[in-house]
Order: sequence, then C-alpha cells, then structure tokens
Amino acid sequence: MSTTPPTITETPDAYIVNGLTVPKMKRGQLNVYDPALIKAIGAEVFFDLVAPKAPLPIPDLGFTEAEWDEMERQLRNDQ
Repeated sequence: MSTTPPTITETPDAYIVNGLTVPKMKRGQLNVYDPALIKAIGAEVFFDLVAPKAPLPIPDLGFTEAEWDEMERQLRNDQ
C-alpha cells in the first residue's frame, strides 16, 4: 500500500492541504480547528503545519527570587 504525500501550499494566513484550507495559528488569539479538518488532512500533517517548531519562551513576569520562593512554598502547602 503506497501513500502519496499531501500537496501543501502556503499563503500568508493559511496552508492549503489537498485543497483544504488550514488557517495558521495566530499568537495571542484563540485558535480553534474543526476536528473534521484535522481528520481529513491527518493529525500528523496538521501538527507539523500548525505546531510551534521550537519551545515558546517563558516571559519574565518580574517576580523577585523571594517572591518565587514564597509562591513555591504556598504551592507545597496547598497539596
């Protein structure tokens, strides 16, 4: 059984996979995809297209070391 790779083209806002439009993820915005679309193109292809290629950096939230330590202490006490 041979499977042919999907035909993928890219536009500024979307990927076109075998004629199906997959919108690109937009940072800072809710991104919702139809499960039928994911199933139609295949989960592996879908995630290869829309998933981040590198880990997202954790932003500096401006807490001091003492504040981080206090939050960690409170988390341990809550368990």
